Amino acid sequence: MGLDMPSNWMALHRGLNFVNSRFIIDRAKAKADVFMNSVLEGKKEFRGVFFCRNCFLLPRIAGCGLCAESCPVKAIKMVGNIKPRPYWTFTCESCMRCMGYCPNKAVEVSHSFAIILYFLTTLPVSVYILNGLSELMPTGPYFFVVNALLNYSYILFALFIAYLVLFWLIHISLLNKLCTYTTLTHIYRRYHEPDTKLGDMLKNQG
Repeated sequence: MGLDMPSNWMALHRGLNFVNSRFIIDRAKAKADVFMNSVLEGKKEFRGVFFCRNCFLLPRIAGCGLCAESCPVKAIKMVGNIKPRPYWTFTCESCMRCMGYCPNKAVEVSHSFAIILYFLTTLPVSVYILNGLSELMPTGPYFFVVNALLNYSYILFALFIAYLVLFWLIHISLLNKLCTYTTLTHIYRRYHEPDTKLGDMLKNQG
């Protein structure tokens, strides 16, 4: 069963306040209780639609390591010998725990870099490649498959390289500040489940 829960996707919007979060959670709990009671009685229930979302986190980074320690899927690695900094790997599930619970509000999304990334990933690279190899490429349905594979491969490659470049460039103080003050997440309210503390989740992980 799908449930409407408070959105914690702080890459795009401010975190909800306590009152609104509590209202949404209580409403979802009432629906979940009815659903679970029905299941426990042996009935079959099919309700709602479940959606799953993911995103590519582009953070302004500090270095205390709390985000890496508390990441539920261990997607954050501390990289560097002198001053280790967090690096978000592609196993990140965008749960936003790192952003919501960072005590220094240091985890942010660089919207300026995201704009650059958008233009990089929408370049018609497959068109250039296929035009250059037009005499060798098959036509018909195979052309569509090859075009799709080229586009997908390029997007993954561009994301990987662009984020790697950002990770190292952000060590430069001026660029770090530029990313900080050109992102709306710098002023967004941080959100996490009202009744849950980071220590509770760390305890459960252990």
